[in-house]
Amino acid sequence: MIKSKQPFRKWGAMVLSTAMVFSLAACAGNSSDNGSTSASSSPAAEATKVPKSDVTLTMWHWKIAFDPGFKAVADAFKEKTGITVETTATTPDEAYFQKLTASAAAGNLPDIWAYHASPLGGAYDGKAVEWSEELEKDAAWKSGFLPAALTGVTVSQANVEAYAKSDKSSDWIKAAKVGQTYGLPLDVGAFYMVYGNKKLVENAGLDATAPKTMEEWLTMMSTVKEKTGTPGLVFSAKAAGVYSSWFVNFVDYMKNGPESFTKFMKRDEKLSDPKHIWSLEIIDDMAKKGLILPGSVTLDIDAADQAFAQGKAAFSIGGTFTYATLKALGMNPDDIFSFRVPAYEGSVVADATVTPFPLVQIVANNDSPHKQEAIEFVKFLTSEEGQVLYANNAFDLPAVKIKDTSKLNDSLKAMAESLSSESNWWSENPAIGQEVYKEDWKVYHNNMVKVMLGEMTVEDAAKDYDKAAEAFKANEAK
Repeated sequence: MIKSKQPFRKWGAMVLSTAMVFSLAACAGNSSDNGSTSASSSPAAEATKVPKSDVTLTMWHWKIAFDPGFKAVADAFKEKTGITVETTATTPDEAYFQKLTASAAAGNLPDIWAYHASPLGGAYDGKAVEWSEELEKDAAWKSGFLPAALTGVTVSQANVEAYAKSDKSSDWIKAAKVGQTYGLPLDVGAFYMVYGNKKLVENAGLDATAPKTMEEWLTMMSTVKEKTGTPGLVFSAKAAGVYSSWFVNFVDYMKNGPESFTKFMKRDEKLSDPKHIWSLEIIDDMAKKGLILPGSVTLDIDAADQAFAQGKAAFSIGGTFTYATLKALGMNPDDIFSFRVPAYEGSVVADATVTPFPLVQIVANNDSPHKQEAIEFVKFLTSEEGQVLYANNAFDLPAVKIKDTSKLNDSLKAMAESLSSESNWWSENPAIGQEVYKEDWKVYHNNMVKVMLGEMTVEDAAKDYDKAAEAFKANEAK
């Protein structure tokens, strides 16, 4: 049972809802062995079915774990309409986004594709359907989305102002208007989760329960290594941003509080400051003790998840979305426990809660000869019926309100309960934590890897980053 992203790309504006989790609900449907579910139809429904169609739509995404959910929705949609939806998953995520970008340039995008949830994300300068008119026409459908999920993919005034200032914005992006929506939210979730292997932890003579502090967690990892010979941790140290955006920023916020954390993110406090250098010191300490799985610097996200699922490490850093991946990789849910990344003893905000935000959005091809059919499928996928089918088969938290909470399976219910339903400083200031996506943090990532490999000292790595941060801040001020 769970008790408590891609990352180098922005997840979008994490504008969060105070009532999100209590409205998160169910995702039921009967699962077959292959993960697909077909919706049954009453006689009344049969009489009102739309005419059958021989159209076939193509849908691309990068989440193998989510494919059973997409296929369950596609099966039900075909039963209703006759329209076939063929899904293709491309991994790792870097390969998927390269493929998508190349296809956009060549003019051969699929009918539907998945993208990170963010305003204009995956729109490719107008190649995507703009949904605001469709949403206004169907008030019931629009109101079914969790507010923060829809807000997170909708162009805001702050977005428009940022686009206008950015040298990287195309003319099309600079012309974006407030309220435009080029993708619809599929799911919600959060980073800052740690997954543990119950068997490995218990074999080391420990209780498979969430540690109360960072110090306790580190001791658990050391004990597992000592008693079983298995490293304590695996994570993708290859993917720029996993460590900083799924771990460092939230732990630093807890440790030092909003004021100091904000100064650090705004480059007004240095990484070499004793308050902030912990993020390199912990990596150095774990590496020297052999607690990190050898080869982690070469692992992308999928490979790191696979290594954890295969029992090569006792713990893994991830997010709510990681659970579906681990299950898809064959891990028994009963062998998994999870918790929010722990805080250091004496942290200013040790009891900080995590608030969910939209993760993935679904985009439709504006130039497709089957544009209307694609719109119809996306609307079904993001309806309550479609989300029930999708979420229960993909083990993913839905982006819409599900009225009958009894349909939520136990695992999803536990994940939802690990998230906060109340607004807090972290949820109200998402842009501050997102500073780790800026250019100078690439230097941080490279130096962190060198520390892990023993090629750079913590002190030198911190000072080198501080120089990069100072240069970044000066450039931003111009």
